[in-house]
Amino acid sequence: MKYIYAALVLVVILFVAMIGNLFGYFIDRTDEPVPQDEPLYHFVIITRDNNDPFWTRFKNGALKAGAEKNIFVEFVDISHKDAALTVNVIDRAILSGVDGIAFQPYDVEQSLDAVRKASDAGIAAITFENDVFYIPNVPTVGSNSYEIGFAAGEMAVAASDGNAKIAVLVNDPGADDSKQYNNIKLQGLLDAISKYPRMSVEQLYTLDTRMFEVDKLTMTILTEHPEIDLIICNDGENTPGVAQVVIDSGKVGKVNIIGYGAMPKTIEYIEDGVMYGTITADSYEIGYNTVIQLAEMCDGKQVNEFHNTNIYSFTSKNIKEYKVKFGTDAD
Repeated sequence: MKYIYAALVLVVILFVAMIGNLFGYFIDRTDEPVPQDEPLYHFVIITRDNNDPFWTRFKNGALKAGAEKNIFVEFVDISHKDAALTVNVIDRAILSGVDGIAFQPYDVEQSLDAVRKASDAGIAAITFENDVFYIPNVPTVGSNSYEIGFAAGEMAVAASDGNAKIAVLVNDPGADDSKQYNNIKLQGLLDAISKYPRMSVEQLYTLDTRMFEVDKLTMTILTEHPEIDLIICNDGENTPGVAQVVIDSGKVGKVNIIGYGAMPKTIEYIEDGVMYGTITADSYEIGYNTVIQLAEMCDGKQVNEFHNTNIYSFTSKNIKEYKVKFGTDAD
């Protein structure tokens, strides 16, 4: 009898242990995915797939805002600055029924038509870092054109001790009603150097961002206008090209260069003394606020037509600060 009793006790113990383990399985499982709330909105942001660190920081900022607002942020990279490629992505995003679209336009007419299609479909649209191709009635997030021009002018004064003949390379806006943005940037530059009578803008060149012509333009400046001793380039991707032509022409030290953006080569040329410095946008802030502004539009809130973000000036004197601030490898 005692053996039967012992067996029953053992069965009870095993049964209790099994129940406990099973209960613990449902309570203590940490390797299972934690259910997430359904995203409030789905945004498509059209970005670039080049090696400009601008885009890495931009995406990090956008993802941070998306996480805070419970928004699914999807990036679609395009290979180069092309209005048709951008419009094609916008059309596909409209067909997929997203809630919001953000992009950097490379023309006015096609981009405006695409935005109208999105609006007709009930989809919010916003542009970012757009100081060239103005899209009427479409909010934009990014750097202020006047501030960029003024910062470039201040840097030009420092680079030349207030004595320079300047050539400026600006992007082709592609439409007459967009030229005001290049004019605003130029006005900022002129205001910054206005107190220095020995400084003047001698040449203004329009650069078609859709064509590879920066080498030709820079060579024209150096050969046809030898009086030019300072070049200001307002395009991040073309800035290293300007510097390379100056190197190839043996003009390093004779022609100062002020660029835009922070391409790896741009930073290298500043460290090597080929360029004096660069003006760069806070792309993390741009990405973050692009998502925030788009979310407010989807919420039915009124947003400002322009949401200005910070810019930074970097030279060889503070390039290490750039590396710390923007997460690049410090020497």
